[in-house]
Amino acid sequence: MATMLMTPLARRELFGSLFDDFFNDTWTLPAWAPASRMPETSTIARARMDVTDKGEKFEIKVDLPGVKKEDIEVAIEGNRVSISATVKEEKEVKEGEKLLHTERYMTSYARAFELPVEVSETGSDAAYENGVLTLTLPKKASATTKRLEVH
Repeated sequence: MATMLMTPLARRELFGSLFDDFFNDTWTLPAWAPASRMPETSTIARARMDVTDKGEKFEIKVDLPGVKKEDIEVAIEGNRVSISATVKEEKEVKEGEKLLHTERYMTSYARAFELPVEVSETGSDAAYENGVLTLTLPKKASATTKRLEVH
């Protein structure tokens, strides 16, 4: 049986490409465009979050690095929460500078999820500090069932 020897460069080109493509996020780029070949393409990132049940309210912390607070949108409908944000980065060229290379990046964060119970708009709060969005969402008072005695 013949053994096939590969040069380190050929091995890196074959296996490096396979592993790079395997671990690329399928939602960030079209299937035909590996991330290593298209750095200027915008991406959609799944914002990382923690949801804590604090009894009468939910506390939700969402990581949104580099986002300006005016670029964050939060929508609440019943028990469904949707969060979206966009980061745009551009290099400004000043007059008199000779531009040799420039890149622009845009990343969008999106997250939508359902809580176990509906939340109330009254008393809800949203704060953004150091790249972390914190939502405080009070639980809606559950409708109590009242039994009537039949006479």
